Amino acid sequence: MACIDLKKILPAIVVILVFLISYSQGAKKDKKVKDCVYCKNYETLKDWPIDKRPKAFIYEKVIYPEGMFKKQANKNSKNRQKEAGKKVYHRFVKAKSSLNKYQHLMIKDMAYFEALFNEMLNDKKAKVETLEGLKKGREAMRLSLKISSKASTSEAVLKFWATGKMLTKAWKLNKKKKKKRAEISPEIAERAAVLASLKKQIAVTKVNAQRAATIEAQKQIEK
Repeated sequence: MACIDLKKILPAIVVILVFLISYSQGAKKDKKVKDCVYCKNYETLKDWPIDKRPKAFIYEKVIYPEGMFKKQANKNSKNRQKEAGKKVYHRFVKAKSSLNKYQHLMIKDMAYFEALFNEMLNDKKAKVETLEGLKKGREAMRLSLKISSKASTSEAVLKFWATGKMLTKAWKLNKKKKKKRAEISPEIAERAAVLASLKKQIAVTKVNAQRAATIEAQKQIEK
């Protein structure tokens, strides 16, 4: 299984880190400098009429993959948003140093990022500026698996989740193989080393014997 190129999704991770760290610390951006478009006219989704929003900012009722959310969370949009937020924060902030090591988990948690963004679209109190920032990160993440920015949330979630599960299986299989190699007893390892040394000695002896035979034959010819 080919590894995911972390460089391709680095811009998305940077966007997520900046957002989540500032959000968790309660940091406030300078109101004079806003890197967004719609937030200049609307502060929250409550202020932004649905008929004036682009499709990307309209909530989609998604049937999430089995096992992605707990039963309680699946019944409530706010709970799904909260649970997805925890997953995203843990993976891309707390465990950011291990992203490259556990790429299978990173890809799987991208499904939670999709869910987080989608469920926030169902929250009237969600800030438009925040959503615009997350949307940029979402699009960059989708590029890593060649998912169109116009694709539905359902499609993106399914692809991230399925790919993550597939990579997890491959990771576990490789881990088992490494463990088996590590479990070779010292006695067997010692025997293997002795055998390798013996083979080397036999090869050297054979070469020396051939040389000795050649020299002896030359002497007979000279006589």
